Amino acid sequence: MERLFPHRNFLCLALALALLSLSCSARQAKNKRCAVEHDVAIIGAGISGAYSAYKLRNEGLDIGIYEYSDRIGGRFYTEHLPDVPDQNLELGGMRLINKLHVLLQGLIRELKLKETVLLYGSDTAYPSRVFRRNVSMTSAEFSSGDIPFDLTPEEKAHQSDLLAYLFRKLTNNKLDNVTEENVFDLTVPDGRKLYTLSTPEALSLVASSEAQSYLLGGNHFNHNEIAATDMVFYYFGSHGQKYTGDDVLTIEEGFSQIVKSAVQEVLEASKKHSIEMNMKLEAIRGTSGKYKLQFRRTVTVDDATLDLHSRGATTAVCAKKVILGLPKYALSKIDWKPLRSKQYKHLLQSTFLVHASKVFLSYEKPWWIEQAKYPTRTMVASGLGEVYDWGVSNVTGHWTLLVSYTKQLATDTQWVTNNGLDEGLLKESIGGLADVDKEDPIMVEPDIILPRIPGSVYGDNRVTGALKDYLYKRLALVFGIPESDIPDPVSSISKFWIKYPFGGGWVFSKPGHTYEELTNGYRRPSDKHDVFVVGTDYSARDTTGWAEGALWTVERVMEEFF
Repeated sequence: MERLFPHRNFLCLALALALLSLSCSARQAKNKRCAVEHDVAIIGAGISGAYSAYKLRNEGLDIGIYEYSDRIGGRFYTEHLPDVPDQNLELGGMRLINKLHVLLQGLIRELKLKETVLLYGSDTAYPSRVFRRNVSMTSAEFSSGDIPFDLTPEEKAHQSDLLAYLFRKLTNNKLDNVTEENVFDLTVPDGRKLYTLSTPEALSLVASSEAQSYLLGGNHFNHNEIAATDMVFYYFGSHGQKYTGDDVLTIEEGFSQIVKSAVQEVLEASKKHSIEMNMKLEAIRGTSGKYKLQFRRTVTVDDATLDLHSRGATTAVCAKKVILGLPKYALSKIDWKPLRSKQYKHLLQSTFLVHASKVFLSYEKPWWIEQAKYPTRTMVASGLGEVYDWGVSNVTGHWTLLVSYTKQLATDTQWVTNNGLDEGLLKESIGGLADVDKEDPIMVEPDIILPRIPGSVYGDNRVTGALKDYLYKRLALVFGIPESDIPDPVSSISKFWIKYPFGGGWVFSKPGHTYEELTNGYRRPSDKHDVFVVGTDYSARDTTGWAEGALWTVERVMEEFF
């Protein structure tokens, strides 16, 4: 019976394509020019698109939201597995910082959602651990104890705050008041501006190769395409300020509900407002106040979204103004002259995409506590990224482990191909823009190529046997037990944030660019057009990668242009 399910999904997809093609043809026949007309068309039903619509909902405008897939949420993506139904498995955004993410907290309050302290991994009986160079250490030991790195005597003397010590030495600055402006005034001993250097290049001026490996090997700044200022601002800017575990919050209803509730408020504010799913923006034509948006209809089954190419699969929408709430990869694919200009393409290539992924597995018992040689509820480990005990279900008593949360730049090819993704997603990456044009859109049931493991979800978010084997080899090492002692999961789900429209989880700035240059340049691709760009990929500040950054870009657009 298990093998029949993939064919069931394939038939559902084929039927959906056939019915949708007929529907598209009929609708297109009636609307040869514009299917509808809006005052404002908003592209993307993620947090930036939803917040844009939410801000404009009571302004007497006709607002239309258009989403590529069948899911509202974008990089907010809450899922549930059948044996742990009361647990919010956050495949995307999962936390916010109290009193720092003020825009997001304000929206949450207005939507009457409930914040709660994020408790994963919280257990003083089992301290957090670090696994590096095949050695398991507690976080305290890694910070100030014996480590498998040959630091110089000077570096060893400052091990507990080595990153701060080295950057202060490098810049001859205490770094106790780092702002978005003065971080670009920092210089290195030879007179160069710090922001013109990558993090590895900057640290190489003051640190041994062992210290560089110690500091950079476990994070996502270890790449020559990432500006040193991004790391400095991350650790010494507002996000680097000390806050307690009680300041790290999540949403009781799940992060997806923030976006869903915002969209619902928009739709209830006026009958003129609308949202249409499975619509991919391909081109923009026209002039200010008279834009014609060319869409291609799509179909989504099991989180896989494919373009339709049947007769009538394209349609046009007219709008006076346009807000593009899209990740930079999707933005780079739109056929519109200002986006294809040399200047704007340079801006898009001035940031680098992080290939993020998450894998959740559920179990009857918490083997990582009860059976492990190195029991812990929180770990940073080579080959896995971050590992979190996600807690126990109050319904079934089953436990969930976030076995891998990666934030990779030089992505392991095997990591991607193990779950059935095309290696070309990585190999063709140029300037931080993943090129997925080579991805085959033909309808091939993925389970036929790489079957999902028993208990896994179907489709793009499945966990394959190859992926499970990859994970289990590493889990056995980091927890210090035989691989055969790790039980099979009851259920599982994964998410690789590589495919269109995302291209990655978030972005970092490349060397040589200031935040002001990037944020101001992204916002309005052309002074002659009322087309605006919002989203966390364009915040390029200490909130980049956070929802707060997306909301910040929306606020700037609203202040200047609406």
